[in-house]
Formats: sequence, C-alpha cells, structure tokens
Amino acid sequence: MLFKRKKKPERMVPGFERTEDNREFFIPQIRKIEDKKTTRNKFVSPIFGNSVKDDVNIPQDRKNSGDIDKKYDAFRSKKKLTKEEAKRRYGHQYYEFMCVDSSAMKKVHSKEGLTNEDLLKRDTPIELPNPENIIDNHAVAVSVDDFFKSAETSLEESKQEVIEEDVLKDIIPEGEEVLNDYVEEEKEDDEIIYQEPEEEILEGEEIAFSDDFEYTEYKAPETPIKARPVEAATEKQNLSAYKLPPVSIFMKVKVKMEEEPVWIKENIDVINQTMLSFGIEGEVSNYTKGPTVTRYEVSLGSGVPTKKITSISDNIQMSLSALSLRIEAPIPGKNTIGIEVPNKVRESVFFGDVIDNDYFLNSEDPLLLAIGLDIDAKPVYTSIESMPHGLVAGSTQSGKSVCIASIIASLISKNKPDEVKLMMIDPKKVDLQQFADIPHLITPIIDDTKIAVESLKYMVNEMESRYDTLKKFKAINVKDYYSRRRIDPNFVKMPRIVVIVEEASDLLLSGGSEVEEQILKLTQKSRAVGIHLLLATQRPSADILKGSIKANIPTRFAFRVPSSIDSSVVLDMTGAEKLLGKGDMLLSENGMARRLQGAYLSPQEIEALTDFIKVQAKPEYMFSHESLIVLAKTGESIESIDELFKEVAIYVVEEKKCSLNKITQEFGIGFNRATQIVNTLENFGIVSENVGTKPRSVLVEFEDLAKIFESIE
Repeated sequence: MLFKRKKKPERMVPGFERTEDNREFFIPQIRKIEDKKTTRNKFVSPIFGNSVKDDVNIPQDRKNSGDIDKKYDAFRSKKKLTKEEAKRRYGHQYYEFMCVDSSAMKKVHSKEGLTNEDLLKRDTPIELPNPENIIDNHAVAVSVDDFFKSAETSLEESKQEVIEEDVLKDIIPEGEEVLNDYVEEEKEDDEIIYQEPEEEILEGEEIAFSDDFEYTEYKAPETPIKARPVEAATEKQNLSAYKLPPVSIFMKVKVKMEEEPVWIKENIDVINQTMLSFGIEGEVSNYTKGPTVTRYEVSLGSGVPTKKITSISDNIQMSLSALSLRIEAPIPGKNTIGIEVPNKVRESVFFGDVIDNDYFLNSEDPLLLAIGLDIDAKPVYTSIESMPHGLVAGSTQSGKSVCIASIIASLISKNKPDEVKLMMIDPKKVDLQQFADIPHLITPIIDDTKIAVESLKYMVNEMESRYDTLKKFKAINVKDYYSRRRIDPNFVKMPRIVVIVEEASDLLLSGGSEVEEQILKLTQKSRAVGIHLLLATQRPSADILKGSIKANIPTRFAFRVPSSIDSSVVLDMTGAEKLLGKGDMLLSENGMARRLQGAYLSPQEIEALTDFIKVQAKPEYMFSHESLIVLAKTGESIESIDELFKEVAIYVVEEKKCSLNKITQEFGIGFNRATQIVNTLENFGIVSENVGTKPRSVLVEFEDLAKIFESIE
C-alpha cells in the first residue's frame, strides 16, 4: 500500500528571493559507478535493505606462523629450488625473502649511509651502492637517486649472470662441482667485498623489501635419531674376486657298462603278442632305455588307426605287470607310437651329472637351468628367460621340492650375486630354509602371508621402475639395455630377479584377489625387465590355478598328481597321473610335453654349496621384513606417506603431545592434511587413538622413532 508523504515547506530566508541565479546552496556527492554485475552481487539484507555495509573484516593471518615455503607456493612464478640448490646459489634456503631491516633502511635514506657492520649482520650479503666510496669501513652518504640507480645497474648485471649460468649448465656435465657463488677478494687495505649472489629475476618484476619479516629457524631435537648403518646403505661389496662354486661339490653316478637287460627283450615279446591277440597289425621296431622308464616304439601297419593301441593300454599294462603305462601316440617327429614302461631296476640321476656339461658351463645364458635326463639319457636344460614364467605342480613325495632346489642351485652356481637376484616365499617355513642368508637374496626368506603380499607389491613397483629406465635409454628389454649401456662408464647393472613361491595355493587362498592381482601383473608385464616368476603347488585345482594365471605361464613342470583332472589343470592334457613319482616328471614347453627324470640334489650338497658362497659374499637386501610388516599393518604404501610425516613425528615426540591445531600452525598446513598425518602416526604406533575430546598421547621415544624411519626407508 502506497502512502503519500506530506511535502515539506521550503525554508526561506527573510529578505531573500529565490531566482534562477540564486538557488539553495548544496554539496554535490560523488558516488561510485557500479556495473550491473557488481550491483547484482552486492549484499542486500532482507531487513535493512541496501543500507547494510557489505565489508567483511577478514582476520589477518598469524604473523610468521607456518611453513613459509609451503605458504607461498601458490604465488611462485618459477619452479621452487631445492634447499641444497638454494644454499649453493644464495647462501641460505630462503632466497625469496631477501630484505633490509627497518634500521638499515633509515640509514639508506639518511646522510649516515650503510656500514659494513650493518651488512655483516645480515644472513645474505648485499653489494654497496658504490664500493669506491668506502673509507675506513664506513660508507659515504649516498643520495636516494644514486642508490636506486645503482640498484638498477645491479639488476642488469644479475640478469646477465643468470643467462651465463644457464649457458654453463648446458656445457658443464652433471656431477661436477661448480664454484661457489660467493667470492671474497682480499685487498691490500684488508677490505672485503662481497659479490652479490645470482638471483632469478623475471621481466618487469620488482624486488619487494620488507622491514617486519623475521625468520625463526627450526631447531632439531637434542636427542639424535639413529640412522641406517653406512655400510649397509651405501657401500657395495667388491665381487671381482668372487669365484663360482666348482662342479666337484656335487655327487655323480659311477660309470657302468651298458648291457642290454634281459627283461627288455621279454617286454618286447609281450607287447607284440598282446597286439597280435587283439588283431592289430604292428610290432615293436625300436626301444630307448632311460633312467626310469623305457620307451618301446611300435610301428603300425598301413590303415591301422592309432586309437586301437590306446584302447588296449590297460591290457598291455596287465600283460607286462607294470605299475603304470603311458602311451604317446604318435611320438613327435616320428612315425611310431611310444609305449613308456617303468624299468624293473631304477637308476639314480644326480645333479652333478647334469650340471657337469660343456653346454651348461659355457653357456652365456644367466638363467639356464639343469633339470634332469630324458628317456634317451641326455641332459635336459631350459632357460627361464625363454619360459618366461613357470608352474611346478605335484603331490607329496613326487619330487617337486627337489626340482625347486635344483633350479635354485643352477642359478647360484652359474651367476654372481650382482647378476641374478632371488626372492623366496616359503609359507611352509621348511623347504627353502636351506638357502637362507645367501648373497643372491634381495630380502630374507619370507614365511608370512602378509609380508608375502607386500613383497609382491614391491616387485610390481620394481617392475614399473625398470620400465621407466628402459624407456629412458630406448631399450626394449634387459639384453638390449646391457648392449646399449655396457660401454658407458655410468652403467648400472640391472640384475635378473627370479621370484620363487613355494606352495602358491596357500598364498592364493589366504591372500585372495589381492595376491592374484599382483601375480597377474608380474606374469603379464615383467618378462622384458628381467623379472620372472616360478609358482609351486601340491594342490593344482581349477578354483586356485585359474585360467587367467595359467594363460601367462606357458612352461609347466608336472609331477605325479592324484587324478587326470589335476593333470588337465596343470598340463591341459592327461598323463601326469600315470607318473611314478620321486622325480619322474613331464616338462611342457609351448604345449609340447616330454618325459624326463629330475635330478636329485641332497641336503648335504645344498649345504656345501651355500657354505662355499656365503664365505665369499654377504647378502645386500633391497628391502627388509620390518618395512613390509609396518606397511602390512598400516595398509599404506611407501609412496602414499606424506612428505611431512617425519618432521611432524619428530615435532610430536619432542613436544610429547599431539595437537592438530599446533601441527597446523607449526607447519602451515590445512586441517585435512594434518588429520591424515596424525592418522598415519596412529597407524605406525607413534601416537594413541583418538578418544573423545582427550588429546592423543605420544607412545614412543626418539630411539623407537628412528627404527620406524629405518623400516620405512
């Protein structure tokens, strides 16, 4: 509803008539012209309208609180220098805050002028406006104009110095020391002139001088923190005098006269008579006697299908009174069918017989393995590099653990500790303990499931790091990397790493999808960077060894298994259920399986081998179990830990209390980041849990804190 306001009567001065020239006196007001956007965004009170002030009093930040480096990160126009580089170039790490205090500025604008004593009090020396005017260690009064003219000259000179330094960086190779930026020149009258440090100057940027800035340096705690031993962290062993173990350490079989046993001719007659009784046209044309089984080669008549032989396999086994019988129809590369029958007298195959061969000893392949003897009694070798990953499966007492031991012995007998590295995971805590403390290990033998999971994560990170190195030098694999970099004096070796997991089924069951994910990553990508995986299990069921894992493991070592279903899981074919055990195995490479007898390696030979190696070198671990235990408990990776974690931990232990407000003020960080750091401190057991409004208590001392830092590194 509108109301009409009564018009006020005009105030007239007696004797004064209002005319066009004589108007009422008024004071003009100058108002701010506001655009539509400003007017639209202006605060309007629902009660008082536009008459309310929209100015907000923002409290000023606490003076000199927080980390100055972090505080001004958003305002830097150039990349921040490291502390070491800043100290080298400017004398201290706070090169961006060069200022002159209030007392010095008063002297600059007065007739008194600056003295050398004023300059020496400062952390950063500056150059006098005119060094020639110094008399008796006192500066002659300089006018303000001359002072700023000399400042402009120094700016131009510093620009030229920055340009010259950039040119020198391109010429001088990395690693060489550069002369200090501060140059002291001694003169006859004992005057010392300081050369101004090089500064990074942007075009059109002015130098800001502040007279109220005050830097308080953080003091380290009085109790020193224990660091890692220098020998274990930095120094490396000299392996130039390292000697490979001799072949004489291993046992060999005594040479026997080769005579044709009588039972071979008897078996040939039995096989021929059985085929004749079933009306199959064929006969045994040849045989090959191996250490464990003898293969009889049957030549069939024209038009006879091979299925007729396989259909009477049980009858042939019954006629021969054999423990088992395996038919290979046909033999790869031949026009005959092989019938493998166990020998009545089984011969032993020792590891020394297989390794003592010129092919193995003179081979340049660092990952060549001595496996055993085939049916022809010839040594069988295979390379992990061509595998590139392997699966060893077999039931108890089938020879699986002995095969793993012979694989490890082949690697450490042929390579120095800096050429091949091993990581062993043994949840059973028995099978691989004979190889403990050998110098080829990258970490002590792992027997805990949680540590095993973290170690696989570590290997995935190592794989990614190696790929970055290969990308840097444009190498496609480790061999190419060695061929490109071997002549380089800065060449760094990239040793092959073989990860051996004993009883992988137990690890896959306890670790679940997390372990499966890490194994998949390693089997898919790690071949080019020299990381290989060997999985061993005595439970080769389809629910554990999934197809996604087996697809990336083409090489299989199959020992005796309980059923043909397990054989199909391991080999994708039947046959492993008919093996004899105790080293009798089928080696499948790229889908082609061949039967052989695995080499036997006794515990005494393993002990003699490891003792010979341990005397010459000590293990240099890449990571420790303590660090993996901490990461397993906290559930955090090394990369996810905040960079201020150590500084905050030292501050908390020194103050003996943990306060979020104190941490945010002391380090100049936000509340959310401080909360994450405190939660990490809680995970590592440095501070207690948060109980209501009560402050957290500190649970460790500096000695315990040093151990935690050592485990993280």
